[in-house]
Amino acid sequence: MALRGRPAKILSSADLDELCLFLQNLPFLKKNQIRALNLLQRVEQDFDKAEMKVLKLADREKSLHQQRQTLLEQIKLKEKNQQKLLDNEVEILELEIKKHERDYFFRLDRALESYMKIHKALLNDQIRLENERRRDVLKKSGKSISEAKKKRSEQNKRKYELGGAVLALFKELNVEIESKTSDEILTMLKNSMLLSSEITTTEIYKQAFSLSKSDNQANKLFIRALNGLPEFTFSNEKFHLVLLKKYL
Repeated sequence: MALRGRPAKILSSADLDELCLFLQNLPFLKKNQIRALNLLQRVEQDFDKAEMKVLKLADREKSLHQQRQTLLEQIKLKEKNQQKLLDNEVEILELEIKKHERDYFFRLDRALESYMKIHKALLNDQIRLENERRRDVLKKSGKSISEAKKKRSEQNKRKYELGGAVLALFKELNVEIESKTSDEILTMLKNSMLLSSEITTTEIYKQAFSLSKSDNQANKLFIRALNGLPEFTFSNEKFHLVLLKKYL
């Protein structure tokens, strides 16, 4: 089973040197910090399990102390910018002035520790509220997002089906399009549709449709009528040539 929580920190020689310097610079030490400093200052540096526990606790206290000092600087900056201070912030600044006395030094440490917990709780609450707000937004927009996604899927499916139909049509008509670009194929289809539309507006096609009552039959009658024009003559000239020359 996987272990939960923060992985145990392994203190390197550099970490121990940094911890020793930190403890030496503190004006006052707690009991565990005194024990840790004594261990770090002894000649023999081969620590057993119990001693490492002392050193790790002291290192943890060092990290917390540095975090508290960061908060203290933020409070000082807040005062410098003439921002309204909270009651516990005012208390911390008052204790900071007297921190050179042992009692006030540890009172300041405890006040900062309490302030840090409150600060962390407020931050966690802000994160929670922001997460709830995001969930509400996603919940409200989820339906529209789902519908938009469904619409895009349907559109893509439709494009795929139309593309397949066009390819099948050209294949059935034995029209080679492998070497043609999409723009060229589009032009071919456009011209074909325009010609078909113009044909349906002609008087010959209208009469063909009126007689057949069917688009398919009207198309066939229209082609037959055109093919039949060369059978007739006008002034000893093929009738279809007369018409072509007239509208040329």
